[in-house]
Amino acid sequence: MPIFKIPIVHRFGIISHTEHLLLEESLVKTAEDTRKFYNSKDAAKRNPFEVTEQFVQEFKCAKEQKEKEQMIEMAQKMLTRNKRKAGLNTMGSGNHVNLPLAWTELALLVQCKGKIQAEALDILLISLDHAPLHPDQIPVLFFLAESILYWICTDAVKQPYLYTCEVKIIKLGFLTFLRLFILHLAGLVQTFKECKYRLHAYLEGLPEREACYRSYPNVLLGVRFIIRTGEAICYSLRSSEACCYRTGVLDEELKKKFCSQLNTDCRCPQRVDEPQQKACNISPVLRECLLVWIYVKHKIQLLDDILKHLLLREQLCNTNWIDAALGLLLLGEAAKMNITCLKALTELGIILVSHFSSHNLKQLSYLYCCILGDICLYGSTSEIQKAALIGFGNSSKSPNRTNTPGLLQLLQIQPATTPGVDQDSGWWVRYGAAYSLEKVCHILYGDKNQEGLRNAAWNALQKQQSLEQDARVLAAVKVAEAELNGPINPFINASSKTTSSLRSSVTIHFLGWRIASILSQLCLPPVAPSIALPRMLPQRPIHSRSPFQKQWKVGKKMADLSLRQEIMLAQADRESLPDFNTRANFNLRRMVEDQWRKELQTKLGYEEKERELQLQEKQKLETEDFIELMTRKEEKFHKKSTPCEIPP
Repeated sequence: MPIFKIPIVHRFGIISHTEHLLLEESLVKTAEDTRKFYNSKDAAKRNPFEVTEQFVQEFKCAKEQKEKEQMIEMAQKMLTRNKRKAGLNTMGSGNHVNLPLAWTELALLVQCKGKIQAEALDILLISLDHAPLHPDQIPVLFFLAESILYWICTDAVKQPYLYTCEVKIIKLGFLTFLRLFILHLAGLVQTFKECKYRLHAYLEGLPEREACYRSYPNVLLGVRFIIRTGEAICYSLRSSEACCYRTGVLDEELKKKFCSQLNTDCRCPQRVDEPQQKACNISPVLRECLLVWIYVKHKIQLLDDILKHLLLREQLCNTNWIDAALGLLLLGEAAKMNITCLKALTELGIILVSHFSSHNLKQLSYLYCCILGDICLYGSTSEIQKAALIGFGNSSKSPNRTNTPGLLQLLQIQPATTPGVDQDSGWWVRYGAAYSLEKVCHILYGDKNQEGLRNAAWNALQKQQSLEQDARVLAAVKVAEAELNGPINPFINASSKTTSSLRSSVTIHFLGWRIASILSQLCLPPVAPSIALPRMLPQRPIHSRSPFQKQWKVGKKMADLSLRQEIMLAQADRESLPDFNTRANFNLRRMVEDQWRKELQTKLGYEEKERELQLQEKQKLETEDFIELMTRKEEKFHKKSTPCEIPP
């Protein structure tokens, strides 16, 4: 086997140690310059309107007025870009929509204080409300959940008062954890263990901040919902693993701003495949409420039967309050379309309002008031909207019906006069009713079609404010005003001529519909489309004429006839009596003749008008010829002619 010798070439020859160090330094500098060149090249290719942490830091550090204006202008362009990526005008669907990226960038823009923060929150609230639910959203939902928890635990509790942005961020947390909880019920969050560890670490600090919101049931409901759903999502984690993960990590994370979570080592899968089999497991109460919504949507005739089973109301009070809250949202969505469901919902509301044995039922009673307010705004018929406002059987026109309260009656509920309502909890119901009525007054402002509904709500609020002695209930109107009178919906053009009802603040009214849609797809078999069967027309009974009846009717006419004449006349009548086909052909022929007669009259009238027009045109031509003839004669004889001089 031959041996190949590879020659060694000394390109630089023998150099000293000093020159060797200088050469290494030169090579390092060249490599650094090359890296900077390619980095600058990548930066040039990057979209200038892409939201980055560097932009957020520059926005916060801007001090000069000109620099602040430039940063605000750039942030506004970024918001406009994210509106399109979030699909605000297309209900979160379309080829141009990228919800995970839009939500991530909007979460970064929330850190920019002022108008940018308010508009970013509004866009997030609207998008999380009406966007479709998909497993690909799980990573960004975990990121939003951790960011919201960090903000509440570090910044919100340091403020001496309740701020509008604080209320919106907690509402944003409610929507975020609701989506995660629905995906958890479908069994799609099982593989996100490390994200659960991080979320569990942030959740531990939230119960301590719960006491700050006891005077505001709307905010407290969102905080408790976040705590309970977060515990349910992270329940499968082992306590030892969670403690091992939290050691030495949580303190370091709390020192960083929540925007740095984008660069952390969370090894969560970026894409989730939909499961082959449905692993959704919901409670019986939630399943019944979901069936009610399906029966109403598909117009199934078994609605009364399912509502009778639903009237076993003790299950709703004794079940897990998270399931009961979701069930109320589903019933509220069905009640917007069907007044029978609204009647069943108000009957359930009587139980919730009159039983305050636990904090969970307090939250459900407040949520029930909010659902009634939502039905007042978005009910499919005016009858449904009116019933949600004044209840059933509360007027003199219907004294025999069962009285069920609406928002106006719930606003006046008093613990001393209502059995089962304790002194410390009755204000929850009045708070919810006042908050919902203020929302109705604000959104329906300027809508002439809903002017009567708004006036009734406004008059009730004004009367209650003059009589209410609890400062916590009076604060409900102030909190609603502060929340609803904030910035208008950012996707509405301020220059366009829109009514004030369209340019209202952020409201959440697609929530129950989204929950019902995704749960019906994940947890129940598909529903066959309702096909209306052809109905057979009722057959008319054939009455045979009695000869005695015929003789009785014409008895007076045949009195002077002989017996032979009477027999011959009866036979002629029987033979001349037309059958069904003959009568149908006769009626059809008569209709054709009438139609032909009408068309003929129309045609004759049209021809008459044409003749008149032709006659007028002919007379006009003759007159013009006559005038032309007279003109020529005058020119020929150089004098004016009178009509008598002109020969015929």
